[in-house]
Amino acid sequence: MQVLTRKLLTRCMAATALGLLLFSAPAQALHHVKVGFYQNAPLVFRDDDGVVKGLFADVLNAVAAENSWTMEWVEGSFAEGLERLERRELDIMAAVAWTEQREQLFDFTREAVVSNWGVFYSRRDMNPTSIPDLDGMKVAVVKRDTYGEAFKSLAARFGITCSYLEVDDYPDVFKAIEGYKAEAGLVSRLFGLTNEAEHRVDRTNIFLEPRELRFAAPKGLSVTVLQILDFHLTKWRPIPDSPLNRSIQNWLSERSVMSVIPRWFPWFVGASLATVLGVLFTNLMLRRKVLARSRELLKSRADLSREKVLFEKLFEESPDALVLQSTEDNSILRVNRGFTRLFGYRRDEAEGRTLNEMIVPGDLLQEGIEMDRRTDKGNALQEETVRRKKSGTLVDVSLISVPVTLEGGLVGAYVIYRDISAAKEARKALIESREHAEKSLESMSRAWEQTIDVLAMAAETRDPYTAGHQRNVSALSEAIAKELWLDKETVNSIRMAGLVHDVGKINIPTEILSKPGTLGEVEFALIRTHPEVGYEIMKNIELPWRLADMILQHHERMDGSGYPRGLKGDRIMLEAKVLAVADVVEAMSSHRPYRASLGVEAALEEIETNKGRLYDPQVADACLRLFREKGFRFPGS
Repeated sequence: MQVLTRKLLTRCMAATALGLLLFSAPAQALHHVKVGFYQNAPLVFRDDDGVVKGLFADVLNAVAAENSWTMEWVEGSFAEGLERLERRELDIMAAVAWTEQREQLFDFTREAVVSNWGVFYSRRDMNPTSIPDLDGMKVAVVKRDTYGEAFKSLAARFGITCSYLEVDDYPDVFKAIEGYKAEAGLVSRLFGLTNEAEHRVDRTNIFLEPRELRFAAPKGLSVTVLQILDFHLTKWRPIPDSPLNRSIQNWLSERSVMSVIPRWFPWFVGASLATVLGVLFTNLMLRRKVLARSRELLKSRADLSREKVLFEKLFEESPDALVLQSTEDNSILRVNRGFTRLFGYRRDEAEGRTLNEMIVPGDLLQEGIEMDRRTDKGNALQEETVRRKKSGTLVDVSLISVPVTLEGGLVGAYVIYRDISAAKEARKALIESREHAEKSLESMSRAWEQTIDVLAMAAETRDPYTAGHQRNVSALSEAIAKELWLDKETVNSIRMAGLVHDVGKINIPTEILSKPGTLGEVEFALIRTHPEVGYEIMKNIELPWRLADMILQHHERMDGSGYPRGLKGDRIMLEAKVLAVADVVEAMSSHRPYRASLGVEAALEEIETNKGRLYDPQVADACLRLFREKGFRFPGS
């Protein structure tokens, strides 16, 4: 029982609140309503007698009569009406198209009074048939009109370029077209149908953006007014003889629309019908082609629009400083963000001025003038130079200037600046590092050569009878290597090996090295160990050449009769083959403790006789040429 009592009490309270809202609130809280409107026949307008009429006026007058409102009509342009709503100077405004964006600014009735859409009109000599045909035209639109805003967005999306004449209301659109201030204009469909016969304009078949027309109010200000309007619109919509439906029948019926059409027009339509039917099939075929072509055109324009956006982004987002320069007066037409970052100038500070007055240092002004002269003649150029920032700081730049040529000829230059300060510093550091490395390498090379010289002197100190032998072998080996056109590094390694090829003799007793008579078998065997001893000495010294291997092999022979390992042919290093020939020639042509010099000619005959058997043929021929054709002589001889 208690539950039933609580439910009944709740329902009574709700009914009481609804009654107070619908009947008490209008009578007690609302007496005077300020209504904004603009000239938009047949929806709302002031006629020649000064009376506000139209569909929205009829609805408001009927609601005011039932709720004891007094009406104050505030006339202005459409944009002025919206501004008054924003300033909260009006209670409501009539015939406002609902959009999601506007709902962020205003409150609207939930119920629409009528639906409408935009239609284009044009001068009678224009005849556009599709939106792409409007490209390049000047179009009249009403300020803040939803149809105008929607078209601007659509045109930008498809790359259609129009200029816009913003006017106060729809009648001004027709006046602008008639007065040749615009080639086309955008109005609501209902306004156009009602008023087009009074103006020298042509209605096109270009329509867009269906919209619901409602009452609008300042955000949070006239909630009760909107609720009462919604209540009556909802109540009247299904009743055929309601004030709403009578007004729609009066202002928007076929009779009303036909009233603006001349009486002879139906006869003209009847007479034309037979002709239209005769060409209908042809028109259908043509329409298919037109639709296909329109789709292609729209796709092409969309592609062009995307390309335009791409090129804009490439220009704007480039990390380099980009400048578009006119060749007419060398003034800057446009710069990108990279230019503002590099040089510190804002766009408005740069555009219209010249590069020479802004970023060229005074001592390089003649260079800048010469670059402009070359660019004006259509020549591309690329330079590394210095330019000045807005702060006065100098910056190293790489500059590329490319002429821009269109059908009419040279129109400008595309100039690219890149900051190369870091690169120049790195380049300088690299050069300094390279020079330091070269000096270090030269120092190491001198140290290596000094090491070799010390070893050579140590070997010759223990064998005074063969003093200078290693230096002579080094000189002849170097000359043979050059005669063979060996590379510089190989020639140097052979020269070094020649200086120490007998360093292993340090291990042989002095009395054996200086013995004036014939050596015994044991003594000779001991002498023959010097290549291996030299190898053991040199292999542990870190050098950039294979000196140890050359020393080990300099007594090997082509037929395998040499020592210490009896190597043959190609198993012997070329460098060792050169040392072998030079060693034999120098030894035979010099004095020894156990014999007198045999002479250079005897040494050369030895080489010539055993060429190919003991000695490498190419090395032997090079040695023979040096002595017999080029006059080679040992140093100091």
